[in-house]
Amino acid sequence: MSQSVLQLLTAAIRERHCVALRYRDQQQIRVVEPHAIYVDERGDTVVDALQIRGYSAGGRVTPFWRPFRIKKITALSMLKETFVPRTAEGFMWTRLRYNNAIALVERDSLLHRAGSEEMGPFLPKSPYGS
Repeated sequence: MSQSVLQLLTAAIRERHCVALRYRDQQQIRVVEPHAIYVDERGDTVVDALQIRGYSAGGRVTPFWRPFRIKKITALSMLKETFVPRTAEGFMWTRLRYNNAIALVERDSLLHRAGSEEMGPFLPKSPYGS
């Protein structure tokens, strides 16, 4: 496993940046939103990501979730493009495979405060009395 690939993916997850990657011996580029890095049941280090554009060997239409084995990523570049965690598209922090995650996208602190889902984001008090 390339340590620089793991470090760059970890930074992309922490900073919520999309990455462009080449996978296996393919020359085509895929652009993904990396959400979690973990060790799977076979002992491989994997990144779960939402592919938002680019090549799909199976011809799938984006966006779609897929795991990428880090040892098969041959090129990687962090993009300026950012993302928000894709819970509406199926990402769940509570999945068992993430219990010992190497890196995991963090919840948005404003949107996930206790009770904030019911009442919306916290807003400053108005100086005009309401």
